[in-house]
Amino acid sequence: MKRRSFITNNSLAALGSSSIANTLLNLKLMTNAAADTVEDDYRAIVCVFLNGGCDSYNLLVPTSADEYANYSRVRSGLALPLPGAGGRDELLPLNLSGTGGRNFGLHGAMPQLRTRMNDGNATMLANVGTLAEPPNVAAIRAGSALLPRSLFSHNSQQATWQTGLTRDGSATGWGGRLADRLLSRNISNDVSMGVSLAGNQTLLVGNDTIPFAIGPDGSTSLTGTGSADLFDARRVAAARSIAAGSSEHLLMRAFAEETESSVALSEQFSTAFNQVDLQSSFGGAGISQDLRAVARSIGSSRDLGLRRQIFFVNYGDFDQHAVLAGPLRGWLSGLDSALASFWEALGELDAQENVVTFTCSEFGRTLRSNGGGTDHGWGGNAIVMGGPVRQRLLSDGINSGSRIYGSYPDESEMSLGRGLDVGSNGRLIPTTSTDEYFAELALWLGLSRGELEDVLPNIGSFYSPGATDTPLGMLPAV
Repeated sequence: MKRRSFITNNSLAALGSSSIANTLLNLKLMTNAAADTVEDDYRAIVCVFLNGGCDSYNLLVPTSADEYANYSRVRSGLALPLPGAGGRDELLPLNLSGTGGRNFGLHGAMPQLRTRMNDGNATMLANVGTLAEPPNVAAIRAGSALLPRSLFSHNSQQATWQTGLTRDGSATGWGGRLADRLLSRNISNDVSMGVSLAGNQTLLVGNDTIPFAIGPDGSTSLTGTGSADLFDARRVAAARSIAAGSSEHLLMRAFAEETESSVALSEQFSTAFNQVDLQSSFGGAGISQDLRAVARSIGSSRDLGLRRQIFFVNYGDFDQHAVLAGPLRGWLSGLDSALASFWEALGELDAQENVVTFTCSEFGRTLRSNGGGTDHGWGGNAIVMGGPVRQRLLSDGINSGSRIYGSYPDESEMSLGRGLDVGSNGRLIPTTSTDEYFAELALWLGLSRGELEDVLPNIGSFYSPGATDTPLGMLPAV
């Protein structure tokens, strides 16, 4: 049995300590010194998970006359004013191509994202959600369709978005399985490819990949003296003494050696991280500081020998059943500011062409208001930002503005009790699957087409791995 397996399987049961369990999850970071240089083929994806179910049909809104009139009827008191109509939440017009004459606006709280979209460095993926099979409205209404497990449940749908498995549970996530297959792209894998700013997250767990959890200031110190530290200086000193000695207690010696190794490489990670000095201005707390930490981690990738990385950030409380307008404005404004700062920081690092940032949320919201808020929906709209978006637009002959990918519901589909409504309150059936979304990102990160089904077992229901283009046509084809 490998030493790591022995420690994981035996010390946790023997010691019964959740704090030690969390430490062991971070021990993947800690082995040998990292390589000094790395090839320029660096790529990273950054998942920003919008907790609670974002009301994204007020994030991206149709503004053509007939479609807006329908949107306004369906959303009633939640409808945002048209561009030029005045008001704090006035929609921001977008410069889009390939919409067939349809016009769209972005929520007024996101002017900086609008700039990124109009310069081609960001886009929206319309009506995406968890699907077990291609959507069939009639079959869903008849109750004969194969559906994702526990639809409309926060915990279950968050797990489904993270595992990439719509019918079954899993101890691994699609990002972790992806990382397992890209390990050879890195010069060194001493530091985990999967980095979380939200503790241990299933999305980043693989069979060989263990997520590395950091905070806004980098890795958690193992040598501090505060009561909140996992190990204080005395315990580390004791571990080092045991590791250097001749203890006959196998478990104690093995754990001590891992602790000693952990301390050394944690300090090495911190050294690389702390050398990245960003001038970009980030907000004082929350997602801004989390994305600042992501940027500093990206800046330290060369010193750590990493050419592929996957990051996870949590944000917000979008579960607004009672009052939607004000809280949604606040959360979107914070997201807009954080993404803008992150984009600026990537420019400092000369990494805007090498990083794709994307949003997820367990589900959208109902179109109809329940009085002041909205209830759990299904399909929703997602943000994708990065230089590769513009690279793909240029390769497709689009020299200005952006596109909307997927299929944004038209007037007949965005209706109550008909169209794509699975109920009567505007709970829209997704028309793009999360499998397609994640496959698009995985292929850009460097996964071979032959390995797609290893990472996303149900991708064949929506996309042929042998196709010549990517599932959505949103990122450069590999």
